[in-house]
Amino acid sequence: MTIDNQTLLLLNAYHDGELSPGEALSMQDRIDREPELAAMMRRLANLSSDLTDALPGNPVPDSLRSTVIASLSLDVTGDDGATDERIDENASMLGANSRAATPWRSMAASLVIGVAAGGLAGGYVMYLSQEERQVSTIEHEILAAHLRGLIAPQPFDIASSQSHVVKPWFNGKTTIAPTAPDFSAQGFPLVGGRVDVISGQVVPTMVFKRRQHTISVTVTTSSGMAVSASNVVDGTNVRRWTVGDLTYWAVSDLNPAELSSFAALYEKTLSGSQ
Repeated sequence: MTIDNQTLLLLNAYHDGELSPGEALSMQDRIDREPELAAMMRRLANLSSDLTDALPGNPVPDSLRSTVIASLSLDVTGDDGATDERIDENASMLGANSRAATPWRSMAASLVIGVAAGGLAGGYVMYLSQEERQVSTIEHEILAAHLRGLIAPQPFDIASSQSHVVKPWFNGKTTIAPTAPDFSAQGFPLVGGRVDVISGQVVPTMVFKRRQHTISVTVTTSSGMAVSASNVVDGTNVRRWTVGDLTYWAVSDLNPAELSSFAALYEKTLSGSQ
């Protein structure tokens, strides 16, 4: 057996304690039954242990705070006498450790300057990438919901290929009223629907099939974020498009070309119904 990307993602989440109790029990059962998963789990545990041993982290010396204060005083004040008094005071506080702390002075000054300059630039970059980070978070939550569906007995809460059955099923469960077309004629039959919780909001997810591949289409409210409509997350393809005030996320391990065709078909259908 070859471990696919979805299983590896779940195995990492299991190792880090990020799965729900039910998901953790399911993964533990698979580990007990599948020797290759058990071997991979041991490798993850050993790697984590080796990294912890190799990077234990050095304790911060007690002198660092006083040294940083002295360096700040040296840089900020224009009164040489006041600066000397502060440095002398800090030196007396350091006592026998003052000489050992000397190399920290230049390091602390560099640290303060670096943090100040980096903070300005970093804040600007964070501002520019805020939308991308928000979309990435939503995207990973939707991917996690898709993977949970795959390891569940069925990837849907209601099983039906009829749009007029699936669409009204969401009434009262979510404030979003999705369009659930059936693309059986095009080779993408509707097989059911489920509700997922994304960013604290209960949202609808339609489930389609393409041969043996499952396609989850999750619908969220749109925030007008202009980011890439195509992405690959841990080996799983994601397509995203917005119609009106709703954003549709198609997630599947289906090859990119076919998933793009499905997304284009879905978007065209939605646009025609507006």
